[in-house]
Amino acid sequence: MRELVHRWADGFRHTRPDAKVTIDTRAPLSADGFVDLLAGRADCVSFARELFPSEEAAYIARFGVPPLVVPVAEGSYNTLHATHAIAIYVNSANPLTRISVQELAALFAAPLPTQKAAITRWGQLGLKGKWANKPIHLYGMLPFRQGGNPPGIVNFLERRLLGGREFRGDVKIVADRPGDQALQGIVESVAADPDSIGYSGFGFAKDGIRALALCGADGACVAGTLRGVASGRYALHRTIYLVLPRTGDGRAAPIARAFLHYTLSAAGQAQVGRDSENFLPLPPARAREVRAQIDARARLAPDPFGLRNLPSYVPGAVAPPPQAGYIDAGGAIRIVGYNDMRQMLAAIDTLFTAYHPGFRFLLDLKGTRTAPAALMQGISAMAPMGADFEAAPLAAYRHVVGGDPLAIRVAHDALDPRARSSPLAVYVGRDNPLSRLTKEQLAGIFAQGSGAVRRWDQLGLAGRWRGRAIHLYGLAPDTPLAKIFAQILVPGRALAAMTSFGQSRNVIRAMVHDPDAIGFADLNQGAAKLKVVALAACPACRFSRGSVQDIVSGRYLLDRTLAIFVRRLPGKPLDPFVRDYLRLVLSRQGQAAIAASLPHYLPLNSAELHAERAKLD
Repeated sequence: MRELVHRWADGFRHTRPDAKVTIDTRAPLSADGFVDLLAGRADCVSFARELFPSEEAAYIARFGVPPLVVPVAEGSYNTLHATHAIAIYVNSANPLTRISVQELAALFAAPLPTQKAAITRWGQLGLKGKWANKPIHLYGMLPFRQGGNPPGIVNFLERRLLGGREFRGDVKIVADRPGDQALQGIVESVAADPDSIGYSGFGFAKDGIRALALCGADGACVAGTLRGVASGRYALHRTIYLVLPRTGDGRAAPIARAFLHYTLSAAGQAQVGRDSENFLPLPPARAREVRAQIDARARLAPDPFGLRNLPSYVPGAVAPPPQAGYIDAGGAIRIVGYNDMRQMLAAIDTLFTAYHPGFRFLLDLKGTRTAPAALMQGISAMAPMGADFEAAPLAAYRHVVGGDPLAIRVAHDALDPRARSSPLAVYVGRDNPLSRLTKEQLAGIFAQGSGAVRRWDQLGLAGRWRGRAIHLYGLAPDTPLAKIFAQILVPGRALAAMTSFGQSRNVIRAMVHDPDAIGFADLNQGAAKLKVVALAACPACRFSRGSVQDIVSGRYLLDRTLAIFVRRLPGKPLDPFVRDYLRLVLSRQGQAAIAASLPHYLPLNSAELHAERAKLD
């Protein structure tokens, strides 16, 4: 966008001779400019892509409101590297000619944990004969780069097409190769595979593939032509932006608003497309709509968790030890651990970089089980995890390091169905009159030993429920969640025999067919035919079904938390960098970044934060 921004600056100076516009060309990427915006070193940043969710979360964490993101032009039609429109390709042997955006979303989006992939065979898209039962092969790009954020095109598709969900895990990944980027490899893969579908740019078209027309909710289908893309009617056209801070009234500063109005005027839009990038002007109606939005006052972001009252982060003078094993060959700080903490960690990393220019991070997040060994070996700065160390990794860690890792709680688990870590819940059928249970009653139902509760009338149910046996369901006893459930209810005692599964979704699916079922599973994976039982630690205690307020306050019995484990050598202080990073995580800004990041893990309360910060000292 550099040449276009220079043209706009020159034109604006002629209309406002009093205005000084300085263009800093030292930041080659939108991400670099955004860090300057976050740190207060820039008044406006050009963005040739949408903001990453982690960037938006970091900005909200720092300032309490999202930045002002202003569409100023369309991307290109087919200019390589120039924020081009996205084409959906099938093999030329495939008879499909069009697809709706709803079908595309159902095809590519990762299903929720309780669901199966919605579309897996070509017959579900209307193909008949030999095509009806053929499997669909999906091709796409790497879902995440090393810094933790997705490629710009993946981010665009997740936001525009998938409604904030990630891509399915069975997409066949095509990576960049020397001299050949992934989008080229995707079209080559589609041309070689008759059962395939993939996304790329119109500039990568080749023999053996065909671009599909895209149909909207109204049934109107638009082909990916220059005219269709330029009109804004083609569903996967792209946009380029200017991103600015907001003043106290939620708008841009007056001089910035004047500059934005110029870019969106007839004179400003006439500058678009006059360079090799071939960006397209906004359709006139869209430009008028954006101009009206620039002057509108924005509502300040709500603060449902009272985060503005938490202590603010004060950066220390820190640098990672030059000999640290967690620094890779390129100078980036490696963090190995839980994949569902990716977006919150990327947001924290962006914040940390704004406070400490020059830091870079490499997020190697393949799962909780990968974290203990990396922390033990010193090749990860810290170990973000969705569960505690298991016995064997803990024994190995103690043997090598000479003590236990330090566990710092950083967030409560999430209620968002997309989250992999949720508080637990106890479920019964929707028609079951049972509504609440105490911890003692739960132990009687689910634990081995005396005082067992095996009939519904033992819980006070009468009428047709009298004498009927309780059917127990839950997670397999060797799973981390079953161990957590047992530890909360009856430390040291085993769970009773029950119909058990390895995943919550399977527990839920089985229970909906059994009216005498009671079971435990993730709270965020409920089903319409089941209801959550309210729980309390004692008969006089407050009962809760796991509302956001009860989870954050610590009142919910089956709450769970995420933690970051750190390496603490016996008799020695924490690594200064690690300590300062965790001070940010446990500050107002860090907790706001966690709350704003998908999939919306919940912040700690002030008492919990005080306890965790004390551990750092």
